[in-house]
Amino acid sequence: MTNMKLIKIAAAALITLSSFAAQAGLMYIDGGTNQAVPANNYFKSALNPQTYNIGGNLKANQTDTMFLSFEFLGKEAGWTNTFTSESNTNLITTGGGSFSYSKAYTLGDLIDFTFAAGANLNPNPNSVANGSNNGGNNIVSFAIALDTTFNGVLYDAILFFDDTGSHKIVNGVKVPDDDNHDDLIIGIKAHVPESSTFVLMLMGLAGLFAARRLKA
Repeated sequence: MTNMKLIKIAAAALITLSSFAAQAGLMYIDGGTNQAVPANNYFKSALNPQTYNIGGNLKANQTDTMFLSFEFLGKEAGWTNTFTSESNTNLITTGGGSFSYSKAYTLGDLIDFTFAAGANLNPNPNSVANGSNNGGNNIVSFAIALDTTFNGVLYDAILFFDDTGSHKIVNGVKVPDDDNHDDLIIGIKAHVPESSTFVLMLMGLAGLFAARRLKA
């Protein structure tokens, strides 16, 4: 087999692996139920598809180092709610923000994040962390959509938070929570900085070429 044929085979293999890696989801949702985004969700028209998961938790779908970026996408709430991940300095509020980091994950690890409702809301509990999500019925909670576009931009995951809003009183009557999960919206993009599969393959090809040169 000539070196040119080996190069063509290697290129085809790399293209195949690249395609597989691009299609493989780096995160998955554990538990919960999938449902249509309600009509009263402020951002429904920006989403495609218009579905999300209520009650599930977000986990790593492989054992590898992932680079995660978190971005403020929008908010319906008129008060300050907060979102943090891995560190209190990694902060996004209803005023905006973004951050990113890399971390080594094992398959099934939770993607760390916490959402806290504004101090003036006083719901009980006043926060929810990934891993302790719930059905979202009149309680601080979140929804998750995977592989969803927001205003035409694709995100690996989008988080939709609900702060209950149950502090509001109109004419002496407490206004019930709308449970539509649009008080803070966070987009997540994920990728693997360097795949060990590609590194091992390139090392093997280098060894193969070196062996052929020694025989020549």
